[in-house]
Amino acid sequence: MTDIFVSYATSDRERIIPLVETFEAQGWSVWWDRQIMPGTSFDDMIEQAISHAACVVVAWTEASVNSDWVRTEALFGLDKDILIPVLLDDVELPLAFRRTQAAKLIGWTEQEPNNVDLQHLLQGIGQLIGTTPDTHESPSPRGDERPSIAVLPLNDLTNDPTLLGLAEGMTEDIITHLAQNPTFFVAARNSSSQFKGGASDVHEVGRTLAVRYVLEGSVRKVGGNIRVVGQLIEAETGGHIWTDIFNEPIEDISTAQDILTEQISNAVAAAAGNDNFQRILRTPRDQLGPWGLLALAAASPVNNREGRERRQNLIRSAIALDPSSGVAHVRLADVLAQDFVAEFSEDPDADRKQALVEIQSAMRLAPRNAAVVAIAATTYMNLGEKRRSISLARKALALAPIAPSNLTLANVLLRAGEAAEAISIYQELTAKAPKDVGPNHRGLAVAYCIIGDYEKALPHAEEWELWSPGEYAACLLQANLLALLGEKDAALAAIEKVRVTIPSFRLEQGIAQMARGQATETAREHVTAGLQLMLEKEQSSD
Repeated sequence: MTDIFVSYATSDRERIIPLVETFEAQGWSVWWDRQIMPGTSFDDMIEQAISHAACVVVAWTEASVNSDWVRTEALFGLDKDILIPVLLDDVELPLAFRRTQAAKLIGWTEQEPNNVDLQHLLQGIGQLIGTTPDTHESPSPRGDERPSIAVLPLNDLTNDPTLLGLAEGMTEDIITHLAQNPTFFVAARNSSSQFKGGASDVHEVGRTLAVRYVLEGSVRKVGGNIRVVGQLIEAETGGHIWTDIFNEPIEDISTAQDILTEQISNAVAAAAGNDNFQRILRTPRDQLGPWGLLALAAASPVNNREGRERRQNLIRSAIALDPSSGVAHVRLADVLAQDFVAEFSEDPDADRKQALVEIQSAMRLAPRNAAVVAIAATTYMNLGEKRRSISLARKALALAPIAPSNLTLANVLLRAGEAAEAISIYQELTAKAPKDVGPNHRGLAVAYCIIGDYEKALPHAEEWELWSPGEYAACLLQANLLALLGEKDAALAAIEKVRVTIPSFRLEQGIAQMARGQATETAREHVTAGLQLMLEKEQSSD
């Protein structure tokens, strides 16, 4: 979902650019018709964009008051109660819009960032879309540990008129895709476009745009494929963090562009996220801000009391530093709910109540932050609120139609017993991002087990363990599946891998662990039936 749809008359385009740049500088995503690619249906693109916008800003000028397109778009915003009119010329508005207060920016230029009317406009937009300027979390008081990225315009090496505009379109799509992920700060397109053409000094890019990472690359035609070469560079040192080559058949340019965009964006997000976390690990604890503390909390072990206590303490420290952080509040709700489900809580009722309070605080502070909404969805599932969980997971996907949101939806559907729909999402995610499929293997392993297809489930359980070495849940599921398939020795070997991590492990613990993660009786039966057989054999031999 886009924060702002800008409606204007084509002849006013140059006047609109400073306004768009101002909105993007606040961290808001903006759609305007410069993003329409050649060959795209104009009407369809406009309709899709405006229907997915949280706010419609209409620039009224001498030209736009007579534009049927602008009036139609303004009526859409008025009907949805998401219209914010802006006067750039002293004109009389069409009758239908005279009752809506307009921001007066007559004569305003980009050299007036503190203009009072402009500030009122920005505040009005923030109130309408449910967030203050900058949809993402505010920078940490001790420095922003969030990964920050500038996507430089991809070099067009195609020399093919049928692919005209492809590189520019892909650059725009990658920026949009990364910016939809609240984990990252992404430099606005109009800021990074100044480095278009030729080799850029990444040190200068980093300093100019205040980013840690720079993504650059090229697009070319190789045989019947579109080939994209991408490289992620650490701006301060100039060192390569990640580089890869992507190929996609050229038969359908639009489809190829979508697939390549998602693959590249997912790979860049993973590489930047991993490198940024290593930075956080190297930073002294007392120098970390809320974001760094939350990252450490997410990496804390949860299979022992010390790890769980450390995780909660880190999150509470983050809240103390920044009580307005919606992410911190929802993270606390999440860990409280996890302890509640795992029966680690010393006072389950109190922890459940506090988790609900923390969710409400988070949703009030960051109602349009997709990460907050997604974590809230998972937390509600842990608290037994299946319907609310699925509803919020779908909202997170609408706010940010990216891989993490799809994964959240698949996971809560799986927990709710909707295994078939979950499988289709996991499969789609695997097809779009074949190099980052660890979480998908986990989901597919559990899903196929729940529907009783143990042979299909086993390879995914094995891949899950390969992607997450030492993950005892993966070993438990393998043991369960192997026992159900009659491979007793292999099932015992899988249990022994669990005991490497937890020497005192007993099968009763494993059965309880696997059952707690499921919300339906059928699911609990399928993920524990093999372990039950092993337990019965173990008891009979005693």
